[in-house]
Amino acid sequence: MDALTFNTKHLLYTLFESGVRYFVISPGSRSTPIALLLAEYAENNQAINLFVDVDERSAGFFALGIAKTVLEPVVLLGTSGTAIAEYMPAIAEASVSSVPLVVLSTDRPQELQHNGAPQTISQNNLFGHQTKEAIEINLQDQHSDVTNYIDFMIQRLVHLSMMVPRGPIQINLPLRKPLMPILKDSHKITVKPLTFEEQVPQYQPILIHAKRLLILAGPNVLNSYDEVLNQFAAENHVPVITDVLSRSRGGNTVYGIDMLLEMNRIPVELNPDLVIRFGKTPVSARVLQWLKNRHIETWHIDEDAGTDHTRHISRAINMAPKSFLNSSQLTLSDEQKSFNQKWQVLPKSQSVDNEMSVVPAIDNAVADNTHIFVANSMPIRDMDNFFSGLHTKNVFANRGANGIDGVISSALGMAASRQQRSLLLTGDLTLFHDMNGLMMAKNYLLPLDIVVINNNGGGIFSFLPQAEVSEYFEQLFGTPLNIDVSKIAHLYDLHYTKLNVPEELSDILKIPVTGTRLIEYQSNRRQNKIDHNNALRLLK
Repeated sequence: MDALTFNTKHLLYTLFESGVRYFVISPGSRSTPIALLLAEYAENNQAINLFVDVDERSAGFFALGIAKTVLEPVVLLGTSGTAIAEYMPAIAEASVSSVPLVVLSTDRPQELQHNGAPQTISQNNLFGHQTKEAIEINLQDQHSDVTNYIDFMIQRLVHLSMMVPRGPIQINLPLRKPLMPILKDSHKITVKPLTFEEQVPQYQPILIHAKRLLILAGPNVLNSYDEVLNQFAAENHVPVITDVLSRSRGGNTVYGIDMLLEMNRIPVELNPDLVIRFGKTPVSARVLQWLKNRHIETWHIDEDAGTDHTRHISRAINMAPKSFLNSSQLTLSDEQKSFNQKWQVLPKSQSVDNEMSVVPAIDNAVADNTHIFVANSMPIRDMDNFFSGLHTKNVFANRGANGIDGVISSALGMAASRQQRSLLLTGDLTLFHDMNGLMMAKNYLLPLDIVVINNNGGGIFSFLPQAEVSEYFEQLFGTPLNIDVSKIAHLYDLHYTKLNVPEELSDILKIPVTGTRLIEYQSNRRQNKIDHNNALRLLK
């Protein structure tokens, strides 16, 4: 019996039995036995979804996009050396965003470590505090305890990745040559199941006494609680400020809070005396500062409650929002109904010409329940201010570390896990930063419409103080790229369409295509700053 083949198959079978259905491979030599046996396993098991991404940095974010969408752990398999280090940005994002990933990092054996061997770095616990746990398994050890250890530990670690707060884990796999496994091996693989039982907590009723209660629904990375929230708010006349990533925006919820606060359109009489805050840090930085500056009592309710960089919350309740809403007992004042009505008649933020208008165009054009991924910097801020959730609440972004890296790959990962077409809103700089990710769009004909706002550089910097340093601004911050988006589409064999005015988007999205489509809208950064100022004036 070949130990490498037998133990590797136990590793893969146990991952599957633990609920893993998506695997992303970054090709390489040292990962040969795992990759070959995984490909064989996937060929004989239609429930396995296998993707190959030749760029490790892209692969990490592609897996992240899948896991963020399906809310299940996804496996990343990579080869030894700096290839594994390329996963770090995605692992960091997964850690902060509470996304479950399982990294299988193949490595050189101990006799090649710290001894001048090529393509060898210290990989054990490479990601440090970014992972929830890191272990090492010697797949070529023939002892029966090793096989039992694999079965037990893989189940435990996959379960750990899904425990709140969810997050990534690393399994380092040192391998000696020869690396070829035995394919079509007939040995039966039986995995001893490890059952994890979670007792349903019996919550005591949570008493809420308030004269003016308000809910702030922040970014939601777990299961949706939209229906329960809507019912709670309607029955109790509670205004709800919805972050664009809350997956709860729509109907009578309040949006555009950042612009309302910037223009001081929230009068003192609309101050709540208690705010129930759900989810992670909101896109709007002003809303948390508003709560702090006006000394508004705030409770944070989340399965991972207690994270608040403003250090303002007075009570953290580790509880799913849905459970909290179902178990709360309210005592509200006679003011609550009129308080809610006053919030509902606040002016809605309105976009004006230029790139802001792309957001309401998306709002109107997408099919019901479309999944939308949004890049950071200007796109996510415009979405938070102007997107009403007319047709869909399913908006996602990488807001853990707030970086622009890997956005294209993450959106393609989202598209890979769905049959319905998805949409990505991004800028040209973010597109350029992850252009390699478009190879996955080409290879797998992924159903994604990428709306690129091309303002030739980093538009967000025009709103920051450094914009006043005109002699250095373009070189250091504006960073014009002068790229031709149509040529990028040609390079990757993607469909390309020019969006002349935002209102054309609806007609463009109705044109059926197979695979990924780049839709370019050209804008001007300086004019965009002027247009945003004009939009603010509309709220005066």
